[in-house]
Amino acid sequence: MGSERRGVVMLPPASLGARPAPFTPQPTNRLTYDDEVFLRTATVIGVPVVAQSAWRFPAEIPVEAVQEVVEELARGPLNRLVVRPRAIGARSRWVPATTAEPVRLHPDRIKPDQVMAWLDTTADEVPFDPVAGPLWAFFMAHTTDGGTVVTYNASHIVCDGGMKLGALVAAVRRQPLPRLPMTEAEAEGTRKDDRRDARTMARAAARGLRAARKAGKPPVLEAQSSEKRPLPAPQPDDDVVQEVAFAGADCPAEEWNAAVERAGGTSNALQVAISVEVLLEAGIVRPGEPVKMSLPVSMRGEGDLRSNATSGVSIAVETELRDGVGRVTDLAHIRERSKKEFSALFKGTRPDPIAHIAPLAQMIPDRLAKPLLKGVVTPLGLASNLGRPDPDFVAPFGVAADSILFRALALGATRGELRRMRGGVTSWWSEVGATCTFGIRALDPDAIPDSERLKEIVTTVYGRWGLVPAFW
Repeated sequence: MGSERRGVVMLPPASLGARPAPFTPQPTNRLTYDDEVFLRTATVIGVPVVAQSAWRFPAEIPVEAVQEVVEELARGPLNRLVVRPRAIGARSRWVPATTAEPVRLHPDRIKPDQVMAWLDTTADEVPFDPVAGPLWAFFMAHTTDGGTVVTYNASHIVCDGGMKLGALVAAVRRQPLPRLPMTEAEAEGTRKDDRRDARTMARAAARGLRAARKAGKPPVLEAQSSEKRPLPAPQPDDDVVQEVAFAGADCPAEEWNAAVERAGGTSNALQVAISVEVLLEAGIVRPGEPVKMSLPVSMRGEGDLRSNATSGVSIAVETELRDGVGRVTDLAHIRERSKKEFSALFKGTRPDPIAHIAPLAQMIPDRLAKPLLKGVVTPLGLASNLGRPDPDFVAPFGVAADSILFRALALGATRGELRRMRGGVTSWWSEVGATCTFGIRALDPDAIPDSERLKEIVTTVYGRWGLVPAFW
């Protein structure tokens, strides 16, 4: 769970700019290792991860239009619940949920500057219980300026960005998708089935251990990282639940693209550079030394019904001290290093020791996993570039959004847990129409204690790139 694709406070997305491939049946309804990671994040660590996608529309959307999409979504593969195994070593399995939460309309109009505060409250309105449900829900509010905000919240147990997008776009297009389990026998499930699965997992674990020994250790990335940050001493407020700082910033796409062109990079490289400069400005990392950045990527293939199908790579981002300020001025090296690592990932030449030991890790009972998870760290920096979302995702209710904000919420995380996990920042970026939206969450409660401080830092960093943020 300490790798870039298994951090606790993250949302690993697919490329939302691509149209989802047609879905076809998968051979099993058992949870994958990545599903299990987020299940244990919720049930063992006690910090559920909820992915939030929020649309800001320039017109008033009727609640019936949203409810119609919700009902279609409820007929698809996203509407699942978890059944825990009855044999040690077996994997949990998916079964269809029989109900779905109706869209919840806020009773009062909210002011535009109250949108973020309202979005924060929606995550507390449903339990996101993996066994009892629900695992996803829609909320909406009309604004005093005649607009509408809609948010689509979903537990990371049931979907990553690719599943979340694909299921919604299919619902908008009224394209029925298969659901897991694919057979009545799988839906029933028996103790015998679980025992059979445990034996399958035991064989996979043995093969994985042999492969891990042959593979050896992956090369060490020489850069500042969460793993290298010192473990903090206990503090009196460790048990206080932290309202993790977040900032969502819009800016004109032409200004963002101009900054990219001036620096000779790409939108993804600029997002990474800004994320690292936030770390520098907050004093979380030191200038003049590389910083480890994690970049998620979808591994979802055609007809892929997995809830989570995301991997990722890490690169070292070079920093420097310029005029007394920590900066990232070379976007070219970010682009080149990212391209190299992604190419190795897709070719299968990039070492991935966790993939070998995943079956063994998934077999470990919760009571034994809990002490092992105390040493989990989250990435020092993680940047999810969502690109230009599918048109049916931009206008799922008949009106195109002005802006779409993506983020992940770690519900109930305490200051002590965040300190022990030693994370830095997680960011998301998307382009909708004439607007680029950058969302960033700060995971260090001491360096960046609240959202106002984070907004100050983002404003400063944006200014260095010739950008002016308009905060949600």
